[in-house]
Amino acid sequence: MKVEIQEVQTKQHVEAFIKFPRTLYAPESLWVRPLNSVIRDCLDFKHNPFYRDGCGQAFLAKRGQQTVGRILAHVWRRHHKVHGERVGYFGFFECHNDPEASQALLDKAVEWVQHEACSVIRGPFNMTAAQEMGIITKGFDKTPGIDMVYTQPWYPMLLDQAGFRPCFRMQTWSNDNLAALDSEQLLTPRTKAFQTDYNVQIRALNSRRRIADLEQVREIINAAFFGNWSFVPITQDEWKLQIGPLIPLLDPELIQMAEINGVPVGACLAVPDFNSILRRLNGRLLHPAALQLLRNPPIDTAVLILYAVRKQFQGLGVSRMLNAALVKALRNRGYRRLAATWIDNNNVASQQCARMLGMQPMHDLAMYEKKLMS
Repeated sequence: MKVEIQEVQTKQHVEAFIKFPRTLYAPESLWVRPLNSVIRDCLDFKHNPFYRDGCGQAFLAKRGQQTVGRILAHVWRRHHKVHGERVGYFGFFECHNDPEASQALLDKAVEWVQHEACSVIRGPFNMTAAQEMGIITKGFDKTPGIDMVYTQPWYPMLLDQAGFRPCFRMQTWSNDNLAALDSEQLLTPRTKAFQTDYNVQIRALNSRRRIADLEQVREIINAAFFGNWSFVPITQDEWKLQIGPLIPLLDPELIQMAEINGVPVGACLAVPDFNSILRRLNGRLLHPAALQLLRNPPIDTAVLILYAVRKQFQGLGVSRMLNAALVKALRNRGYRRLAATWIDNNNVASQQCARMLGMQPMHDLAMYEKKLMS
């Protein structure tokens, strides 16, 4: 039966888009269904702050009445301004091992971004560089943590057959034995001297002023990551949308901030790995078991979501101070394992930071791109 591409226009289409991956991943697979509300927000072209400077269109691939694939094509005009390149993106790509269907989906995404005068298309890139991106190319037997992608092993082949090539490679990391890590050994004499000479204070997020502290984290991220590959400074509204789903999961002790004379210069943000719980909630926070599970989570793993130090303070030991404080907090809270979301394969400093935390690579991931005819 011929593949047809359908624009996502109605509430029924949105629900089909959200539910489709459940037909791809067996209940016993390592894939964890994201919250339905998060996907709906990403498809809300009227109210999502991302679309104030961008646009998007979601599509379904159909064979008769059966959905066999999905994709979101989108353009972020602020990326064009910041990086000086006209890039279109595709995200939320899921497809059966069906080259005809994947080709049709990717062709439609290409056609759509070309209408927006783009000269290259990249993905999977769900919305921004601060959200899920890439596909797994190695490590399919490794359990992903929260905020990590998990994808089917045939996706690299489907993208290659459609003329896409890897353009950005990353890895996730993990330490499966935090007990073997001594937080005090992370503080070298040079680090201690810098901390004393410059009055560096390390503290946990203040739960009484959580919103203000998280806003400071956003400012640190924007300063630290400016100029990085595909990074565009995060607005306040975008930050609220991105951090919002994580706020109920936050443990203030796992968010450590570095200040010099009261000025925030660095931060690391880890969260309990709620994937084991999300698996049981079936994509719905209003699930009857949600409240009990969130109050008493049987979790011994945390996931390091982000790590940022303002550029003028990088290489001076601030990262070691944050690492030491985070490890101490993790062990005091009873965590036995720490994982980290993606790190760029060319980011030697972040790789060294991960190894400092006793981590080893877990998944290999890649972003793909295709040059477009003008």
